[in-house]
Amino acid sequence: MVDQSVDVIVIGAGMTGLAAADELRRRGRSVAVIEAAPEVGGLARAIHVGGEPIEAYYHHIFPQDREVLDLVERLGLGDSLEWHKGPMAVMHLGRTFPFDTPLDLMRFSALSLLQRVRMAAATGVQLVRRDRKHLDRVAVSEEGPRWFGRRGYDTLWRPLLDAKFGEYADSVAMAWLVARIRQRGGSRGPAGDRLGYLRGSIGTLAKAYGAQLVQDGVDLRTSAQVRELRRTTEGWAVDLEGADGPARLTAPVVIACVSGPILDRIVELPPSYSSAIRDIPYRGIVCVLLELSHSLSSYYWVNVTDRLGLGCVGIIEHTSFIPADRYGGRTIVYLAHYVEQDGTTWKAEPEALVDAVIPALRALNPNFERDWIVGVHVSRDRFAQPVPKPGGPMPGLPVETGLPGLFHASLAHIYPDDRGVSKALRLGLRVARAADLDLSPRSTARI
Repeated sequence: MVDQSVDVIVIGAGMTGLAAADELRRRGRSVAVIEAAPEVGGLARAIHVGGEPIEAYYHHIFPQDREVLDLVERLGLGDSLEWHKGPMAVMHLGRTFPFDTPLDLMRFSALSLLQRVRMAAATGVQLVRRDRKHLDRVAVSEEGPRWFGRRGYDTLWRPLLDAKFGEYADSVAMAWLVARIRQRGGSRGPAGDRLGYLRGSIGTLAKAYGAQLVQDGVDLRTSAQVRELRRTTEGWAVDLEGADGPARLTAPVVIACVSGPILDRIVELPPSYSSAIRDIPYRGIVCVLLELSHSLSSYYWVNVTDRLGLGCVGIIEHTSFIPADRYGGRTIVYLAHYVEQDGTTWKAEPEALVDAVIPALRALNPNFERDWIVGVHVSRDRFAQPVPKPGGPMPGLPVETGLPGLFHASLAHIYPDDRGVSKALRLGLRVARAADLDLSPRSTARI
């Protein structure tokens, strides 16, 4: 039994899925959005600490994130947007070095003066170089030492790549690293990073966006699990299990805003597209949010070059950025781990994840005691980080799957950028335009 027929079914109500539904609605299409989780937002979802919503996975807004800023204003949340400095540091061999300005780099005593000058010059070049196609094809392990110097690369970049990409660290495209440098460069002034934050979390933005879409006529279904996606003579049918029981939606076009491995499981894809997405390795994320009774440091973001147990790559003290009184006076600290799926860290219990990083917390604050930790929240996502291999499929991965009316939008499609809300919104617009063009010769369905 067909529950409903629409022009487009969107699978996944992360920011990409919401943006795609929004654009299609604006173009006069009828849209249904299916989300397996109880709430919209995906990686932008929120939890509550001290009565205040906060990101399950740390977020901030860069000044150049035009798509986010425009959406905030459009949804009437402009008064909740605030800008703060986000002091950054690097932890190296148990010492913490400020890393906000070029002068901080010149003071980084782990490198010789000549090595620091080379690092600074090479970083400046990455901000303006234009050889994009070359960067797509060359590995960071080859290009990085050539530009930054072997000692500089091994001291600053290699440990972070190891922690983020594990066994794939040497085979990451240089374009990915250059994009990270440019993203930070776009937010950095003479005194350091100027970063935005939406009071109540990015999750609040996602919820407001979803509510606006419903008000505008989009059929948004949460806690709805896709059971089957199959082709029909008229397009596509999606069987799902929702809060009210089983249902079926049909449409000439489907946009799957899910990771490649998930899409590959729920539908038989053409060999060329299936091969492309299978050739993209993924790293999971284990994000630990700690509630502390005391502040650790004055730094917002600390990149960790030391090899910590269970692979923590970053210590993000949210309440060095946002006042702790919003969270009942608790200091909020995120511990970021990028991990192999089903590996030791993925399976680790919260206590083990915390115990492994205690030395780093004490390095940040020698007075730190284990009993400062009064709350622990752990969030996991299997497909948080696609690995951009040089010469791999990500640079040219299309949103068209090769099956009529089936489109795909995932983290792998925003290469060379890393995940971010603006990137997700931009991708949603891109895939919606492609879907609308595909629908143009067809007669539209009616809700």
